Amino acid sequence: MTRARSQSLPSINSPHRYPPYQYQHLSSPRHIRIIQLLGYDPILSRVLINLVEHDLSTIPKQYTALSYTWGNAVESFEEEHQAAIVGPDKARLSKHPRDIELVVVPPEAFETFKRSDDVSFDPQGSMVDLYTTPVTTITVTGNLSNFFRMYMTETWPRRYAQSQACWGPKISLDEITNFWIDAVCIDQNNNEEIAAQIPIMGEIYSSAGRVLAWLGADEARLSVFRWWHDTAYPRMEHVLRHTGERGVMWLRSSNCFDAKFWKDGFGLTPPVELGVATWLDAWTEYWAFYRTRRYFHRVWICQEVVLGDRLQTYCGSGELSWGDMNGFAKLLGTIRWVDPIGTQCRINLPLQWTPSIRGFGIGDIFEVQQQQKNRSWQTAGWVRQWFAAISAVRRRGCFKAQDRIYGTIGILQQLLPPSTPLPIPIDTTHTPEQVFTFAAAAILKNWPELSIFAFIEHTASRAFSSLPSWVPDLSVDDFAWPLGPFDSSFRAGIPMSAKPKELSTADWLQARATAPIPFRHIDPVQGRFALRGTKLDTIKKKYPCTHVYDIKLAEVAIDVLADLPVHYPHEMVPHKESGEMRGQFREEALVHTMTCYEMTNSSRGTLEETRRLFSSFRGWLLMSLSQLWSGAELVEGLDPAYTIEGVKNMQKRRDKVLETLTTMGSVSEFIPCREEIEEIADMIRAAKRGEGQWPGWFKQPLEFSDQIRRIMPDRCLFTTDNGWLGLCLDTAQEGDEVWVLEGGAVPYVLTKSGGEVEVKIEMAESQTRILKAKGRRLCGETYVHGVMDGAVLDGDREGAGAVQWEEVVLI
Repeated sequence: MTRARSQSLPSINSPHRYPPYQYQHLSSPRHIRIIQLLGYDPILSRVLINLVEHDLSTIPKQYTALSYTWGNAVESFEEEHQAAIVGPDKARLSKHPRDIELVVVPPEAFETFKRSDDVSFDPQGSMVDLYTTPVTTITVTGNLSNFFRMYMTETWPRRYAQSQACWGPKISLDEITNFWIDAVCIDQNNNEEIAAQIPIMGEIYSSAGRVLAWLGADEARLSVFRWWHDTAYPRMEHVLRHTGERGVMWLRSSNCFDAKFWKDGFGLTPPVELGVATWLDAWTEYWAFYRTRRYFHRVWICQEVVLGDRLQTYCGSGELSWGDMNGFAKLLGTIRWVDPIGTQCRINLPLQWTPSIRGFGIGDIFEVQQQQKNRSWQTAGWVRQWFAAISAVRRRGCFKAQDRIYGTIGILQQLLPPSTPLPIPIDTTHTPEQVFTFAAAAILKNWPELSIFAFIEHTASRAFSSLPSWVPDLSVDDFAWPLGPFDSSFRAGIPMSAKPKELSTADWLQARATAPIPFRHIDPVQGRFALRGTKLDTIKKKYPCTHVYDIKLAEVAIDVLADLPVHYPHEMVPHKESGEMRGQFREEALVHTMTCYEMTNSSRGTLEETRRLFSSFRGWLLMSLSQLWSGAELVEGLDPAYTIEGVKNMQKRRDKVLETLTTMGSVSEFIPCREEIEEIADMIRAAKRGEGQWPGWFKQPLEFSDQIRRIMPDRCLFTTDNGWLGLCLDTAQEGDEVWVLEGGAVPYVLTKSGGEVEVKIEMAESQTRILKAKGRRLCGETYVHGVMDGAVLDGDREGAGAVQWEEVVLI
């Protein structure tokens, strides 16, 4: 009869200490180490293993690759706020007093060693003598230690038995017993070995029989999390299958915290048996599960999940469906519940929970995974797909900032044609600045557009101030809404043989992706980037940067309109009666600029869309100016917000707006009149006193304000010497220059910095020349109204011919 597992190991009364394992050099950069699990001693917390070297190409689908997070599995603030946990999962995993010790058995011991546990095919044979065999040890801690303890006691024999009984997932014995785990299989003290293993990391995960995603042994919040996927998600999916777009619109207009909505629509009530009494509590448990699991915030999981052929996800002893997790997260995005859920759940939790997780932490990985598997990137090129992976890991955590690039090398390796060398050097001694610069240089050398400039963050957010201005700081994720990303419809500096409206979307993107690389020379060591551009103009006036929800932004808009001519000269449109070309009305130009409206429609939008946006702009102005007016007429004793200083300030601002409107002369249909403003202001004051209803504008979202909510943060309006109207980062200054750069979808603000710099330009037949030019710093993207559709390149400016490029050096 087969002995129990605990009896199959040698009896050791005291924890004898063995010497540490000494790593030997791998035979080649293509070799890896594989862990073979032999047995487990729960009393001494020891796992017997064999660590064997293999050529990666000789062991396809014969091992499991572990995907996990180093250190703790849950965020520290979760440990500090256990009171926030509800339901049956409140009982925490008790911390084990001893970390797991891996006992490495040398290969020669296997002449007499045979397993005699319930996984072995041959239960006969003697066990290895740990007293006479020269075994060594590797100590593992934290989350990895918990994995070995849980896997060896709960999962290993049981899962294999299930697979053989044909009622669990088919898992081979090799996949059960053989593991690749980075912390053990790579010598973490050998930088050369780490650098050699990084390029094949993707192949390690794609060659694995399965990828096991380990979320940690702590099962807090797991029951409610699974309830959403097992109960609520299938019912929502069923309804949408039968109602289609109508069902989507119904869900978008519904309150996801309303008990009546859930009861009437899906026959559901909050899972009280799991300890949640309200829908807010249920959503909080779901949202907090993602927020507290450090796995979802880890850089390396992106390529591990994307490249794995078969993914199994475990939290403690429970298995989760990655497909359901992806599907539900995608559904929440489709019906636009992510933002309200995140907002309400953050209110329901301590302050440490404030950072949000877009797409619940997996939506971006899912998109990269889908594109990788269906090979849609082949049309747009490997650069775009690689940067999508970089973007997915950019907001995730890692021990070294360099890993935000190194953690995507496996994906990059599979995107490149066979035998193509990596476009960046892998050197673990390089600083983050060096790694980020090499990555940016590789993208710019292999992609015809300057799309990467769209992801350069605000200067105040950069952690590495010594980075070249044209290189994104990938250690942070705090950039303004991109104007010229990879799929931008703008083409300010992109020469095209045919305009977008003459091509299908797919053909247009294909033409852009396969266009020749323009003149570019990059010195990543010196941080210099030489390219061509044409100066458009100089910033003459920069308007204040104001929060999008501050009514001061409406006052800024009035000031801008007053400074513009009635007809904006740089955007010609046909007169609706005579058909003659004339400048666009200044109000129309301002609306297009503040919303970067061409982002959604390169043909300037249909008449209906344009009218709707302008009507929304008028409503936004009315709402903002009415609040200003109401604040200027507060009465002491009647209005709780009354202060002498506050009222005086509001009156001063109101008088300035009135003076500006008077100076402008005739007010257009897009600007509310004074009488209308005063009427709404009276309604606002009455509502604040509890004497009336709020105006309708306060109850409905405005299309215009929704657009500027994304576009305007960290940006400000400006005008130039020649009357161009634009939108730029608030770091730009009056006197800075606006340039159209070759290959740039949008214009950019450049500022002169220091003296002349040199760049070696490589020419044909191994010839070189030295380019000397004033160094300029990139100050971010800009929207300039009338330029975004290629007017500069096409010579559409009055009196302008073909564009004259000049060489520019960014530093």
